[in-house]
Amino acid sequence: MRCLDSIARTRGVRKALDTAVEENGAIKADAVGMNADGSAIADGYGGTISQHADVQAYLTLRVLRNALDGVDIDTGIGTADDAGNVLSDDVFKYVDSERSYYALNVAVTADNYNDFMDATKPYAPVANQLSADSHPTKNVWLNIYNSADNFLSATYQPLLQNYDDLLNLKVEYIGGDGQTEANITNRLSNPSQYDAFAINMVKTDNAASYTGLLNQ
Repeated sequence: MRCLDSIARTRGVRKALDTAVEENGAIKADAVGMNADGSAIADGYGGTISQHADVQAYLTLRVLRNALDGVDIDTGIGTADDAGNVLSDDVFKYVDSERSYYALNVAVTADNYNDFMDATKPYAPVANQLSADSHPTKNVWLNIYNSADNFLSATYQPLLQNYDDLLNLKVEYIGGDGQTEANITNRLSNPSQYDAFAINMVKTDNAASYTGLLNQ
C-alpha cells in the first residue's frame, strides 16, 4: 500500500495506538509514510500496520486451487508445494474451529517499509509459477461485493489477478454495487461452465441467493 498508515489517519486513533507523530507539540493529522525514502519512519513513526493484502489474496485463490487439485488444503500455505510456495507462520494462521485461514497483520518499520510500497505485488515466498501439467487450468467465478470499495478494487482484485496466472486459474471477476445481491447473482447465469466459485456476499445471511443458483 502506498500510504503506510492506512488504518490510523486521525489524531485520536494515532494517539491511542501510540503511532502519533508530533510537530510543535501537536499530533499531525496528515498521512505519514507517503514518501518513498521512508524518512517519516526514520524520524520515529512506528506501529504502522499492514493488512498483508498480498497474503489475503493468495489464500483466497490457493484454497480453491488445492480443492480443485484434490490435495491437502494446507499445500502451498503452511506446507511447501511442488513449486516451492510456502508461507511462514508469522504471516498467517489457521483456525480449525472456523475452518478458516487468516492473514496476520505485521508492523511496517524502517527496515521493511520497501516491501509494502507496491500494494499489488505478489508476496515473494508464494509467487512461484505452478506447472500446467500438474495443475491444469481451471475456470473460476469470483465476485467482489462492492466494486466501488477502494481497497477491494485497487488492491485486492489486482492482487488476485496477479496470482491467478501463477496458480493456473482462469477467473471471471464480477464486481457488485455493494447494495443488492441481485446485482451479482444476475451475472451467474451458467454455473456449469465453472469449476469453482469464490463468493463475497453483500449480506452474510444471503447464502441461499447463491446456493439456489448453484443447485440448478
